[in-house]
Amino acid sequence: MTNQDDVAKRLGLQKGESGFDFNKESLLQGIGGPLGVAEAILPATLFSIVFAFSQEAIAAVAVAAATSALFIAIRLGQRKPLTQALVGAAAIAIAAFLALRSGGQAADYFVPGFFTNAAYGSVLLISILVRRPVMGYAVQFLFNQPKWRLDKKIFRRSNTVTLIWVGFFASRLAVQLPLYFTQQVEALALTRVVMGAPAYAGLLALTWLLLRRIAAANEGRLEG
Repeated sequence: MTNQDDVAKRLGLQKGESGFDFNKESLLQGIGGPLGVAEAILPATLFSIVFAFSQEAIAAVAVAAATSALFIAIRLGQRKPLTQALVGAAAIAIAAFLALRSGGQAADYFVPGFFTNAAYGSVLLISILVRRPVMGYAVQFLFNQPKWRLDKKIFRRSNTVTLIWVGFFASRLAVQLPLYFTQQVEALALTRVVMGAPAYAGLLALTWLLLRRIAAANEGRLEG
């Protein structure tokens, strides 16, 4: 897969005869497809439900881990790439260790997600500070704009779109960290689900609209 195709896939775009396109099908594919969405939502949801009824971290973690194992089995059966499922399983394993270790608590199950959001947000923010916003490279690959950094309008708008992504990851932390420190496990699980795949899908759609405006303003076109 070329860099251009990889960027397009991450933004939920489908490649057609006249270039890249964005629709409901490509959006779903961009967030991992039905199986990927289920992998992102179900473990945290089931963890929350089981913990709410049992108040037992062991039972809640066991159900989340079993769900992750089920997704790996499904991908093996369908001969699909295991990368996403294995990454999810590794994250749950770390989360389980944190929640079940001596001195751990149920809310610690969500700690790995905090580091993930902080890492993504930091990389994007650094790219802005060093004047190489990540979304500018999306413009370069998708719109064939190799000199985007020299065009003030493209550069400024790419900076803005990248900053929106920084805000997305920062907002997750701003909402979820207070819930973690106050041990509101059920509310924390709910916000993780809502601010997960659904919010990510909305951000992809917004990103596509903004990048299209950049292309239209500069008389560019999406070429395959």
